[in-house]
Amino acid sequence: MENKDSIQTKIDEALLNFKKAKYQISIDILENLEEKDSNFLICWYLGHSYFRIYNYLSSIQYIEKSINLKGPDELNQSFLAEVLLQSNQYEKAIKLFEKVLNINEKNINALFNLGKIYLEIGKFKIAEKYYNKIIEEEPYNFNAFYELIKLDKKYLSDILINNIKNFKTEDKKNDLNIIYASLILAENEKNNKNYDKELDNLISGHSYFIQNKEKASQQEFNYFTNLLPQFINKIEDINYKSKSKVHPIFIMGLPRSGTTMIENLISSSENEIIKGDETGVMGKVFFSKNIISNYDDNNLNVNFDFDNNGLQNLENSVLNQYKQAGIDTSKSSFTDKSLENFLYIKILSKIFPKAKFIYCKRNYFANLLGILKVFLPNLLWSHSLEKIITFMELYENNLNEITLEKKIDLKIVNLENFSENPLNSSKNLFNFLGIKWNKKIIDENYNKTTIIKTVSNLQVRNKITKHDLSYLENYIPLLKKYGIKKLS
Repeated sequence: MENKDSIQTKIDEALLNFKKAKYQISIDILENLEEKDSNFLICWYLGHSYFRIYNYLSSIQYIEKSINLKGPDELNQSFLAEVLLQSNQYEKAIKLFEKVLNINEKNINALFNLGKIYLEIGKFKIAEKYYNKIIEEEPYNFNAFYELIKLDKKYLSDILINNIKNFKTEDKKNDLNIIYASLILAENEKNNKNYDKELDNLISGHSYFIQNKEKASQQEFNYFTNLLPQFINKIEDINYKSKSKVHPIFIMGLPRSGTTMIENLISSSENEIIKGDETGVMGKVFFSKNIISNYDDNNLNVNFDFDNNGLQNLENSVLNQYKQAGIDTSKSSFTDKSLENFLYIKILSKIFPKAKFIYCKRNYFANLLGILKVFLPNLLWSHSLEKIITFMELYENNLNEITLEKKIDLKIVNLENFSENPLNSSKNLFNFLGIKWNKKIIDENYNKTTIIKTVSNLQVRNKITKHDLSYLENYIPLLKKYGIKKLS
């Protein structure tokens, strides 16, 4: 048996690796300690390390052990609830956040998460209650106001606008409130038909958010526009014959292109289809396995064998990551509308030969404005007008290449055309997927209790209506002021 000094030395070594984001090394050290199941600190670090590499099931196991060893407190129960959300265990997460509020009824994190959960499951009145509780504690919490405004425009008051303007004159560096304040001011300017001021607020808010994330933003940009394409070029010629019988439905496209609407319709089918939402599986696997090892390099450095074994291991890792997200791939078909999947499509088509691919497309300017008008914290490129344009071009070029090659059976869904004739469009889509169609899938509020995690939450619960693009006339001349010259 190891002595206490030896155990502490190894814990310190694991902590050092944890702080350096070397989570797998930290896990390897801690998993080999004899006291791992009886030592609170070891269980705590293992739970957090597994979470950082997206192994949610192991994270839950160790955080539960740490709580049992130490006793329940609001910090650890909140963290466990957030991990449960990542694995789509909503009911357990709700109960835990409620326990946190029993300990501290003013816990902002628990209030926010409960508001978010009830918003996602379509229980808007309950969500509204939690966001109002936040404002009672923090009257200048513009994140909570932003969510409330989406639920009811009555919250966009003159008093709120004045408070935001006073708040924005103060020096509040690194305050996430700034972008929510900017989004609210933009919404107010839109209502007043001051479209130039609306755009100014949107662009300045996004710029503020991204200014302290310059390195991460450049790494993300280099990864998607340079390193990942190099990686995919190297695997294209591998003659990999997957034996997978899994039937995923990948719904792809840029943000705000209609992917949420399409996924919601498909999950309303009479067929048993698991609704995966934005799992982020491919990005999580590539990061946790360190497949592309240096995001700062122009040249590709990998920890990957470009052969059948490498692709087989990748397939296994992807299937395991779906399991972590609570998706049983062995039982039925499932959807995945992770936005970045389109950039991995050539890999996905190799490891899932029975997959169906849908690409959602929208009017260029409508899509650009749609991205600008929302806050997508996990897509750093979406906070720079220049990078938004670059990614729109990247997606368009990839789509043209795939269409010309005709190696992947890809169904293109145009949002404007779909909304103009949802009956025939949905029939055509369901025929492509080989699933049963029923008129009720496009009826108002059908499947209204489904979980919808994206910013389109409220919009897609309503009846599909024709997209009127006349509003673009207010913006196109202004967008050209920023150097955007492409015609719609």
